[in-house]
Amino acid sequence: MELDEVKKYLKIDYYDDDDVLYNLIIVSENYIESCVGTSYKRDEKANKLADLLQKKIIHDMYENRGTEVPNNTKKDAIVTTILDKLSNYSEVE
Repeated sequence: MELDEVKKYLKIDYYDDDDVLYNLIIVSENYIESCVGTSYKRDEKANKLADLLQKKIIHDMYENRGTEVPNNTKKDAIVTTILDKLSNYSEVE
């Protein structure tokens, strides 16, 4: 995911937090991959779900100013559903 895409999603038009956001992009991608693996990346629909999830995770980490995924994010029904879908995506195809 590109920094510009994240900044647009978060409605940030300044550069002060670019380093923070860049790190959150990396951490959120690593989090998703550690939860579900990478096989979902072969499918366009699954990638769109993963992008939405990544933006949500980045938003939550940015608001909490940390690189740990907050517990309320981990328990969020949408997050859980998307993670489940991505982890089983190759079976659903």
